[in-house]
Order: sequence, then structure tokens, then C-alpha cells
Amino acid sequence: MRITPFSIPFLLALAVVLAGSGCSSPMVEDGVVARINGQPVYLAQLEAVHDLKYLARTTQHSSSLGRLRQEYGAVLSEIVVQYLVAQFLEERGLAVSENELGASEAQVRADYPEGAFEQTLVEEYVHLDRWREQLKATLSQEKLLQKVLRPSISIDYQEVDSYYRNNIGDFYLHPRVEFLFIHGRDRDLVERVLEMSASEPDPVILGKRFDRVGVYTYNLREDNLSTDWQALLVELEPKQATSILMREPEGHYALVLLERTQGRIIDPAQAYPLVERILVERKMEQAFDAWLADALASANIVINQQLLEETAG
Repeated sequence: MRITPFSIPFLLALAVVLAGSGCSSPMVEDGVVARINGQPVYLAQLEAVHDLKYLARTTQHSSSLGRLRQEYGAVLSEIVVQYLVAQFLEERGLAVSENELGASEAQVRADYPEGAFEQTLVEEYVHLDRWREQLKATLSQEKLLQKVLRPSISIDYQEVDSYYRNNIGDFYLHPRVEFLFIHGRDRDLVERVLEMSASEPDPVILGKRFDRVGVYTYNLREDNLSTDWQALLVELEPKQATSILMREPEGHYALVLLERTQGRIIDPAQAYPLVERILVERKMEQAFDAWLADALASANIVINQQLLEETAG
């Protein structure tokens, strides 16, 4: 069947089309779930990606036939989009190269000790080849976004200013307090650390001096503080401390105010980079949706509905 443009979110709409029981196709090929512009999607691919996304849940809860069909439809919809992106890039000489794929894989592996990456895949029941396929799909979409769609997007000052003024509440920085929390069971030790904090506010250094006293720095919005702590800190000036207080089960504690920051509105110049990023992301989503609608309108997508139903059943 030929897919026509649909409303966004596109994945949900596409999943409904692919998973719907009323969708049929005359295509019957062993092991082939679909063809996207003639390129086959194999059952093994569909099952592998489904396992990646749903294995943890399906091992704990049995799935109904209807839910399985929805899941397989959603997975197939993602694969369709991946194929369309890869084909588009291939036609324009922008396909992800083996060197790019290898460099990205090496970057991921660098975060693991030697041999741990493969072991992690084994423990999560992920085949290395399937993992690489998904990595390549991610790189392809990123390349489409950055090399094809991003150059067509521009943001002018009027757009930024309009967004800033219409969402001024989002740029309000609430009052905050930074303070030390010193606690321990021995009152004398807590008092000694409190005295030292006047000249050494670093909690790491203070904590090392007395291993039976905990010292922590907090930087919190005032309205996120407990009522008790708000009442204690509101009376203090920077560098001042409360008296030694009792608290169960920790024992004794004290608070030392380090800094109080008043609430304020971020000025337009400071907000500009943040607003620009928000607007670019929004326009990128719109551009991708429009690109996908065009790609789907001209794509020839044939679904082996019978095989999908047998798989989900």
C-alpha cells in the first residue's frame, strides 16, 4: 500500500496504520515484514528491535494480543522512518559512513572498561549487530537534522523578543539559599566543626577532620525548604550559624548560611541563547515532521500484514 501524509505525532499515526487489523497486503514473502521503496524489512529485525524496547516489560507482564499488535506496529513505524531517512541521505551522498559509525561506537566503548561493553550487551540480550543498526539509525537522523534541515532554519531577534515577553514567567529565578548542614551524635564534635566552618566552609575538608560528623552543602530554592529550616535561615546573615539543635535520630545539628540570592527576572540579553535554543528545537521538530510527511507521500510502503499478525499472535 502507499502511505499518505498524516497528522503529527507521526509515529502514533503510522503505528495505527501498520498495526490495524483492517490493513492488508497481497505481499507474501518468507521472512519479509515490509518493503520500503523496495528495500526489505526482515522479521528478525522487527523482533530484535521489539525485544530491545519491550523485553523488560514483557518478562514481567503478559501482553494481550491487541497490545502486542500495537507494539509491533509501533516498532515497524520506527523502522519505516529509519529506512526513509537512510534512503534520503544515500540519494544525496550523505549516508553515514563506516568511519563515522566506527568513531561513534569507539566513543561509546570508551566509557566502559575493557570487555565490559560486550558483557553489558549480553546481559541485556542485545545482539551487537542490532545495536550497531540502531546506532547508525540514530546517526542518520542526526545528520538529516544538522546537515539538511538545520541550515534552512533561522531565528530573528523579533521572534526571540516575542517569546521572551510571552513567557516571562519562565525566566524568573526564584530566591535561593546556600548553606552548610552539620550533624552528628556527639554535640561537642558538632560544635567544634561549627567553629571551624567560620574559617573553612569546604564541607569535604570539614568532614575529613571529624569522621563522625557529617557536613553537606545545599543550594536550594527557598520555597523548597522545610518550614523549620526556612524559619531558621531567614533570621541569619551570610556566615552566621544557628545554635546547636537537637534532631532525632541524627543527634545534633546546625545550619550555616553561606549565601542568599534574591529572586529576579533574567534580562533579555542573558535569556537570548536559551530562547534561541528553544525556538530552534521547535522549528527543527516542525521541519522534520514536514520532511517526513513529504517522504511518506512519495514512498511505496508494502506491509506483509499476515506475517505481522502471526508474529504478534
